[in-house]
Amino acid sequence: MGFWQKSMIAVACSKPLRAVGEAVGRKTGLAAQFVSAGDGKGHVARASALKAGGIRISSFYLGEYVTDITQVRETVDQLRAVMPSLHQAGLDVHVSIDPSQLGYMQGAAILTQHVDEIASQIRDIAAQADDGQTVRLMIDMEDFDMVDDTLALHHRLQDAGIPVAQTLQARLHRTQPDMKDMIARGAMVRLVKGAMAPPASVAFTERLEIDANYLALAGMMLSDTAKQSGFFPVFGSHHRELVLKIAKLADQNGWARDQFEFEMLYGVNQPLQRELVAAGYRLRLYAPFGKDWWAYAWRRVGENPRNLSLLLKSGLHR
Repeated sequence: MGFWQKSMIAVACSKPLRAVGEAVGRKTGLAAQFVSAGDGKGHVARASALKAGGIRISSFYLGEYVTDITQVRETVDQLRAVMPSLHQAGLDVHVSIDPSQLGYMQGAAILTQHVDEIASQIRDIAAQADDGQTVRLMIDMEDFDMVDDTLALHHRLQDAGIPVAQTLQARLHRTQPDMKDMIARGAMVRLVKGAMAPPASVAFTERLEIDANYLALAGMMLSDTAKQSGFFPVFGSHHRELVLKIAKLADQNGWARDQFEFEMLYGVNQPLQRELVAAGYRLRLYAPFGKDWWAYAWRRVGENPRNLSLLLKSGLHR
């Protein structure tokens, strides 16, 4: 799996393959498998349609491996432009950010400036919310060597009273102590398996090991200690067996179905999405928007080889 993930990340970063792939995507509708809309207006419309079906969203402006400061600024501007519209539409939204999108690669001062612009706007929107619907910042987790800086960013924002949540990766050995700290903080955490491929010295590399650690972490997230601290669990998974085990554990531990969420990628495993909503669980979809879909789509293939067939079928059938 490590070799597969590294190969798919190489595809994502390849400029020649990207140029060809994006041309094919425009002609066939290939990008639409995993992308909610090409612009903010379409994204808000799609999010409103999903709300009508009982589904919340995590908004993500497309753009990964960002090295151009003008693209960093574009990401900030696009998110700041769409957030008021999402709020005005009465949506409960997580705005997902990658630190590398917002200036991590350009330096701490630039990242801080851009994150604080977005966080300040989120705080203002939250102050206006009087119906329980709000906008929250969800920080994605990227490479292993960024974990400490990413967690420090979360802690600073949470301590400042910003509605913020953090993603943690089940494949990392260090996540159990990190999760314990988050539970003590009464934080909101989205648990994912992890799209990156860190070395075996710091991560589980076999699927069964990752699944076992995911379930162990889910047990921490659904403990009495977590409930009493005000912790809010979000489980990011498309694996039906794993999702059903977590749902059963939540029931056994006395968690109501509105006290936690499942989150899935837009366009992946719609039958399970429908099943969860019908059973009364909170479901959120990670819904990207924008034009720069190539790297994002191939990262999804890197996470799960089965997504390759979904991607190709999308292009053939649209």
